[in-house]
Amino acid sequence: MISATGIELRAGARVLIESATFRVAKGDRIGLVGRNGAGKTTLTKCLAGEGIPAAGQITRSGEVGYLPQDPRTGDLDVLARDRILSARGLDVLIRKMRENEQRIANGQGATREKALKQYERQETEFLTKGGYAAEAEAATIAAALNLPDRVLGQPLHTLSGGQRRRIELARILFSDADTLLLDEPTNHLDADSIVWLRDYLKTYRGGFIVISHDVDLVETVVNKVFYLDANRAQIDVYNMGWKLYQQQREADEKRRKRERQNAEKKAAALHSQADKMRAKATKTSPRRTWPSAPTGCWRAWRRSGSPTRSPSSASRSRRPAARPR
Repeated sequence: MISATGIELRAGARVLIESATFRVAKGDRIGLVGRNGAGKTTLTKCLAGEGIPAAGQITRSGEVGYLPQDPRTGDLDVLARDRILSARGLDVLIRKMRENEQRIANGQGATREKALKQYERQETEFLTKGGYAAEAEAATIAAALNLPDRVLGQPLHTLSGGQRRRIELARILFSDADTLLLDEPTNHLDADSIVWLRDYLKTYRGGFIVISHDVDLVETVVNKVFYLDANRAQIDVYNMGWKLYQQQREADEKRRKRERQNAEKKAAALHSQADKMRAKATKTSPRRTWPSAPTGCWRAWRRSGSPTRSPSSASRSRRPAARPR
């Protein structure tokens, strides 16, 4: 299982995903969708442990099998068959068993006895991990992905890019991981191999996330959809199959469009109301005129309806009467 809590992903300064919380549990068959550049590949890398989120936490329990778009296969000198078997550690055991077989056949005395004991221990471990049945299972998966025995017997550096990617897909499917992260698994597959992959994923016991432009694959296998909304930098989780998701997504888009339109109308109305209030306040505010000379004060005083007498006479009338001598 994989759990993500409050994760944030960035591409430079741009926020791809913000405060996302979700989990991938056993039985979850999740289609990860979104426009190009939304962050699907970046997310799967972080879930696989090949990248670090800008914020939040990702925890993993159990084995995780990750198929990137451009797989790095490491040592290109190993055989294609051994690369597939390495998913369960069988390649090392088989190589050691072959070496001890040579020592047993060509050695003598103590050397032969030592090789025989080592071979017995290695064969026991080999059988514990599935042994020859596991080898047969790996061969079956490879054949279903159009990888015949002649290809499996070649070193990786002799194979084409498409063949090496199919080897990696076979390795991931053979790993029997608890959670699969598959980024465009149908690339370089023929029609028959794609049909086989659909059937395989429909019955997969663990959980997985798949990114694919193959609509038939997604429609056939997924029971949940994670939609990466690049405009909102959010992950919308739909606990339903592909067809119901498309209907629900369309309804959600219409609802969000109405909400945006209503918000824009409210914002425009508030802006208009604020403009009117500012204009009204400017129009009704009193205009004060400060006279620049006493003459102006006198004229304003006369217009106000005060008695028609000069300030000098008024001041004289307020003087106290002279005392009689």
